[in-house]
This record gives sequence, C-alpha cells and structure tokens, in this order.
Amino acid sequence: MKKSIITLGILLSTTSVIFAQEKQTTGKATDSTKSNPNNKAKDIEEVVVIAYGTQKKGEVTGSVGKVNTASFKDRPIARVDQALTGQIAGVKTRATSGKPGEPLEIRVRGSASISASNSPLYVVDGMVVDDMANVSPDDVQSIEVLKDAASTAMYGSRGSNGIVIVTTKKGVSGKPAFSFSQYYGVQTIEKKLDIMNSAEWIDYATESINKRWVALAPGNSASDSYAVRANYFNLANTTDYNLANVNFMVDPRWGTNQVANIDWQDAFYRPAAIQNYQLSVRGGSQNVKYAISAAYFDQEGMALNTGFNRFNLSAVIDVNISDKWKAGITLRPSYSQSYGATVDGKDNEAHKMLSMVPVAELSAGLYTNFWKNDRYRWASSSQSPIGVLENTTNDTNEFRLLSSMYMSYDILPGLNFKISGGATNNFNINTGYIPTFNLITNIPGQVSIASRRTINYNRYLGEALLNYKKTFGSHSIAALAGYSAENYRTTSQYNRNKGFANDDLKTFNFTQSASVLNSEYTASERMLISLFGRVNYDYQKKYMVFASIRRDGSSRFGWNNLYGTFAAFGGAWKMDEEEFLKDKTWLSNLKLRYSWGENGNDNIGDYRAFGTLAGGNYSFGGGLSNGLISNTIPNPNLTWEKTQSSDFGFELGLFNRIDFTADYYIKKTNDLLLQQPIPYATGYNIMWKNVGSVQNKGLEFDLSTKNLTGAFKWNTSANIAFNNNKVLQLGSDNAPIYTGFSSSTNIIKVGEELNSFYLYEAIGVLSTADINNTGVAKTNGAIAGDVKYKDFNGDGKIDENDRHIIGSPTPDYYWGFTNTFSYKNFDLSVFFQGQKGGYSYALLGRAIDRTGMGTATNVMGNWANRWRSDADPGDGKTPRLDGTTGSLLDTRWLYDATYIQLKNVTLGYNFEEELVKKLKISNLRVYVSLENVWRKDHYYGGYNPESVQSDGTDYGAYPNAKVYMMGLNFNF
Repeated sequence: MKKSIITLGILLSTTSVIFAQEKQTTGKATDSTKSNPNNKAKDIEEVVVIAYGTQKKGEVTGSVGKVNTASFKDRPIARVDQALTGQIAGVKTRATSGKPGEPLEIRVRGSASISASNSPLYVVDGMVVDDMANVSPDDVQSIEVLKDAASTAMYGSRGSNGIVIVTTKKGVSGKPAFSFSQYYGVQTIEKKLDIMNSAEWIDYATESINKRWVALAPGNSASDSYAVRANYFNLANTTDYNLANVNFMVDPRWGTNQVANIDWQDAFYRPAAIQNYQLSVRGGSQNVKYAISAAYFDQEGMALNTGFNRFNLSAVIDVNISDKWKAGITLRPSYSQSYGATVDGKDNEAHKMLSMVPVAELSAGLYTNFWKNDRYRWASSSQSPIGVLENTTNDTNEFRLLSSMYMSYDILPGLNFKISGGATNNFNINTGYIPTFNLITNIPGQVSIASRRTINYNRYLGEALLNYKKTFGSHSIAALAGYSAENYRTTSQYNRNKGFANDDLKTFNFTQSASVLNSEYTASERMLISLFGRVNYDYQKKYMVFASIRRDGSSRFGWNNLYGTFAAFGGAWKMDEEEFLKDKTWLSNLKLRYSWGENGNDNIGDYRAFGTLAGGNYSFGGGLSNGLISNTIPNPNLTWEKTQSSDFGFELGLFNRIDFTADYYIKKTNDLLLQQPIPYATGYNIMWKNVGSVQNKGLEFDLSTKNLTGAFKWNTSANIAFNNNKVLQLGSDNAPIYTGFSSSTNIIKVGEELNSFYLYEAIGVLSTADINNTGVAKTNGAIAGDVKYKDFNGDGKIDENDRHIIGSPTPDYYWGFTNTFSYKNFDLSVFFQGQKGGYSYALLGRAIDRTGMGTATNVMGNWANRWRSDADPGDGKTPRLDGTTGSLLDTRWLYDATYIQLKNVTLGYNFEEELVKKLKISNLRVYVSLENVWRKDHYYGGYNPESVQSDGTDYGAYPNAKVYMMGLNFNF
C-alpha cells in the first residue's frame, strides 16, 4: 500500500497542475428550408458537450440532456444547480433547505448506493469541481447532464451517479462588448404551518389542567376558580402568577388583553430582499480573446438575522500563440458569507419557535424567558427564538479560487496534444458566539460559548490528452487517449470554549475563557490517477459506434484493490439518413441508439480500508498511561462499488417543429460499500465491506414543440421520468438495515425500495366500544381516545411485529412543463414542475404533534379537533391529549409527497431598437418574475414536501421563499 501511495505521489508531483476544457462552439437552430432543401432539423447540428470533448447532437450515441439557458436567465437563482429543476427527464432536484445559499440535492436516474455518495460529478469548463458555487449563473453558456454509463464511463470511478457539465461563456473576436444585468426582489414565506393560535391553545391547556385538577382530590370541579385552587395550595398571594401551580391552575388572564397573544411564525419570518448585479465584458482579436465578469449576489433570509451574500470574479483568456500552439487561463475567485443562527433541524430555532406557547407576559412579549424576562409560567423553559436569532453569531466566511490553464499543440492535421490542469482552493472560517441569554441566574459572559472552525481544502488536477480526428470518404474516426492525476487534501481546526469576561467583546480570545470544551485538529488526504481512451467511428453519418475504457487507481481502497477498470460501448443508427427516408420532408430526425457501460464509486470518505489509531489509556506500572489504540479494523480487499447500466434510446423529429426523445434504462450497482457488524471476539464491532446490490430501472421522455411560429410564437417543452428502485441483495444473510430517525423510521430490505418507511399504521382513534371489544387489537394499557393501529400480523395485539413497510421516498414519476409565448416585443414564460407519489415523514410535525406531550408547548392545529369523548370524537384521527402512544413512530406523520408547483412566471419586454440607440446601448430588456408562485400538495407536517433528506424525513427544513422580482438587462 505504501508503495502505491508513493507512486501516486510521484506521478502527481511530476504532473503539471493546470487544467481547462477546449473551446466549445455552439450551433444555432434554424427553420430555413432554403439552406436545407430536405428540411432536416438543424438542431441535430448543435454542439453538445460530452466527457473530454464535444459532439454534434446528431452524432451522440449516449443519453445526454441539455438545459435551455433561456429557462433560467430571468430567474432569481443563486446557484447554477437551481437551473436543473424540472428541465431534464431523469434529473431530480430537491431543495433540502430553503436557507439562502444552500445547494440542491441532485439525483440522476435514482439512488445507486446506500453508504457512498449518490450525488453527480460536477465538471466546469473541463475541470472536476466539488460543487458549482464559484460559477455565476449569468456566466453560463450551456449545461449538459450525462445520464447513461456510456456517456459517463470516461470519468470512470466518479461517473456512476451521472455528470453535470457546465460550460461558461468565452471571449469573441471584436471590440469589447459590455453587458449588465440586475434584479431586485422581495421574498415571503411560501406557507405557514397550521399550529394552534392562542385561543385554541388556551382551550387545549384548560382541558388538560382541569383533568388533572379534577383527578387530584374528591370534590374538585373543572369550574373551580383560580382563587379556589390557590387556596387549596395555600397560596397567600393569588395575583402573583409566578407562584401558581401550573399543573392544576389555569391562568385567569387567558382570553384578555392582560397577556400577550403571539403568532410566532409572523414574528420569526419576515419579508426579505434578494438582489443580484453582474457586469461582464467580452472581446478580443484573432489571437487573443477574453471574457471577464464581476457579480454580486445578496439574499436576506426570511428568518431574522440570517442571510447569504457572494462576490464572484471570472476571467477567461484564450491565446493563439501560433498556427499550432494555443493556450489559455481561467481564474474564478469568489468570496461568500452566510450568517445567522441555525434554523433547520431538530431542536434548532424553527423547531423551538413552532413549539412556543402563543401566550406570554405583556412585559416580555416576544422576548419571553430572555435577558431579564422570566419565562411565562404555563410555558416550557425554551428561550425566545427571536432573542436567540437577534443575538447569536454564526458566521461562515469562505474564499474560493478555481484556476486552470491549458496548452495545446497541433502535431499533424487532425492530431492534437493538450496538457492542462488546475486547482481548487477553499478557505472556510466559521465563527460562533452564544451569549448569556438568561441574566436572571447568570451574569453576562458567564455561560457564553464561542467557537471557531477553519477548514482548508485544496484539490489539484493535471491531465494530458491526445486527440485524433480523421475523415476519409464516408468514414469518420475520432480517438482520444489521456492521463489524469489528482490530489485532495483537507485540514480542519476546531476550538470551542465556555465562559468569557462579558458578551460585548466577541474577539474570541480563547485564552481568556473559563473552560475548554473542544480542541481538535484533523487532516485528510487522498489521490487518484487514471488512464483512459475512447474511439468513435461513423459511416456516412448513419451508423455510429464507440468504445471507451478507463483505469483508475484510488488511495481510498485496500492494497489488494487499488485499481479498477471501467469500460463502455454503444452505437446509434440515424434512420432518417437512409435512402428510403432521406427525402421525407416531414421527418427531420429519426435515431435509434443503445449503450452499455460500467462505472465505479469510491466516495465513502478516506481511510475506510485501513486500520486507524485513536487516543487511549494503557494500564502500566500500576497506573494509566496515555497512548494509542487500534480504532478500526483494516480490510485490504475493500474495493469500488460498480454500476453497470444499459440504455435504449429513441429520437424522433417531425416537421422541424416537434422533437421527441425516449429512453429506457436498467442500472445495477454491485459490491455496495456498507458497514457490517462483525463478531466482538475480533475486538471491533463493525467493518467496511463490499456487500449487496441495488437496481434502478426507468423510462424518460422529453418533448419540445414549436406550436405557433408566426408573429405570435408559442413553444412548449415537457419532460417526465419514471424510476423504479429495488434492493437486490444485502450480504450473505440479507439481513435488513434499519435507518432514518433513531434508526427506526426506515428500512433497507431485499425486494423493497431503498429507505422504505417501516412504521405502525394508524387507522383512527379507539372508542369505548373498541376497548370493550376483545376482537380489536390494542397496545398495552390503551383506553378510549388512544390511537388505533392496524393489527398487521393478525395476532390480536399491537407490538413491534405490527410495523410494516408503507411506501418509500421515491416518487412514481416527476416532471417539468414549460410554455413560452412571444408577441412583438413581449414574451411570457410559464414553468410548472412536480411529482406523483413517494412519501415524506414529518419529524417536525411529530415533534409538535404527539399525544401526551403536555401543554407547556404548542402543537399542530389538528389538536383543536382532538378526541374528547365518544360523543365528541373530533376529526377521527387526532387522539386524546393525554394519551400514551406518543413515542410510537406511526403513519400519522407520513404524508403523500405528490405536489404540483407553478415554479416560475416571467413577463419580459424588449425595447425598440430606435429608443435603445438613442440611449447609446443595445438590447435593453426589462422583466418581472415570480418564483415559487403556487403549490398544491398534501404535506401538512412541514413547509415543503421537497425539503426532506434522502431517507424522506424532514425535521423542520428552512422554508422556501416565494419571490416577487423585477430585472433589467442591457448591452453597451
């Protein structure tokens, strides 16, 4: 193993760390039959970016989706990945958080792994990157997604989850051409959760308190006054409500103006601004071309004191040194800042806010139990989330630099050599400060906590490519051979201390704190080397075949399996070029294609195959001595996950106005990377192994039409994808794996979909008749008003054996649908997207919706319709408020994830050329845009059915924003 790592290091150290992708030229479609007498579609001449090169669309043998850049140019998107939503069949995006600046989760043709990453590979101008945060959406020229293994196999071990390729705008010959774009908008929360208002909570709390009071002693009545109850507890001062025994005494001020009635969601979320500005210039000569841009994006968070801003620079320069030599350089620095207390997730501020009792002392209001304000006696000890948001420091500042260079030489006509490489350098600093919020029991600074984490991430890549292209007669051949070497290194330093002199000096001088809570330093490094090649051949542009192979070496695997080989092949038949169809003017494209390929996946983290050490104590000389102990067991046979995929494609074009594409694929992943339990006799409890397999298969359809082409134009694009996921094998014994919340909500089981929900099935509320009926299965100790569960195994009782699989997070299908209209200088775009099927499990809803929680917190609004008696059963689904089944994970919080969303509506106007010339500018355009306009769903336990984790659970994601926006673009 040491020799292999040394070899990797030598290869890296002797390889130039510069990288870029060769220039792309984009074709343009036309309907002209004068230059196209056979009326064949010109869009098949469009250039498509593929792995390590470009191809004409008509010659592509794999499954490649392309995003129309016009679909997002007038939308308020902060990141390039947002442009993929609903645009390509088989590409599913999910906003797991609406927090400003957060990336989307992207899946291409389902999830192929259990423990390793399911995210696609990102390539920007030929350079592999971790995400696309460095790229301004306004700089994008094209976005392609490689979906099948044949298209992705050239990236070998990193292509199993698909590849997103982004190509940015390049310089052009001519005088400098400037362009300016900006938009400004206001964001509001998409929807509010239905939680109890003050009147509903008072009724809820009154019922609970009165029940306890009546049960306390014979003769007690629910109608007994506050004074009667105070006398029972010997309270001398009946007006000092801080003395009240809140378990048995209601607040006599409820329903009056003597207490504050609060809508915490209205206080927590506010309208927030979003804005973007970009200035760019493109120009050059025949020998030097440049594209330079600067952009600033700022998005305030809807939650108080949260937000994100980013400044991007980009410089792309290409130089023709001579007839044979070319070179180029790209620099993309960016600086971003995100700030604000953590809103999403368990026990964080959104969860606490929704749990806050909607009643408080007038003197405290929104700042109940904060600073010198006592908590409201009938509420929990949670501190005001408004105060926490306004006074917590949680700032992340990140500097990124994406740089690349290339040099190419034309050895012979058609034969080119190119050496290229680049670097990604990220420096991230997170600083946090939590002051002393409670000044009643503490002095300022006494229990304050400061933290600081710095992360340095450096990634270097070097490549050498040899390209050959030759056409002789009716034959064309293109060959590519290449070598690649990469090095990744991450270091992290974390300090967390408690107790500072005061809360005003937030300089994070850790030497002046009272105690050290954490002090950690970590470092990680990995390497990857590769050899690869590809050959494309076509005859008469009708019959096309290709084959590729790549051999990767990864330092992440055991010394017995450092290297993996990944191959692919495929072919296509352009039937419309056959003599019997060539003159059919109504047929603009007809193509059949097939491909097969294999990819790998090594994205499991570093050092999983090796034994590692950790600090520990030894008994030595009658005492304990510090030392190192073995922490993990090595597995020298650990190897790549391998995904094999077959794709059958069909393309049809009619009348140069209708383009239809269909794909059927089967994708199977073997040698899944999983942590497996091992006998304790080994001294360990788990070990990383290759076990199991998962299959995805599905259908994808893309359709684009030019419905009207006169003065009034109307175009439509639509896509839909169906994916079926199944676990085929899980080790030698096929033992299921329990996952999700507390490893209890989900199950991975052979024959089922990944992360299927494994729950008790709630079927209503038990009545007195049910309790008396021995034929009705019940939990132990159940009484009328408790949750009624399905006796799944029919044994007459409700226990662990009645949990069963009820759906999964995977939708039946997902889709996108866009219509664009234009008339004279006006244009209108309307974009819908959605999904059918799948489930979301609302852990947030469960956290504030469980029976038996008590009344010191607020709950979901459905509790206003709870079961009170057989005569007043409420909605038939919500149990009694003091039940005993609240801890069971059941289907009351499982929601159908089907939704339909009007994602964007944009209306634009392009000013007349005469007016524009008078202003000494060109192409002046103004527009208004609405984002996240409307959504219909069945999700009541959270803000958005999309905002869930990969296992379908949601513990209170930051809500998405509805955006009202105006923008302006012009050139000069």
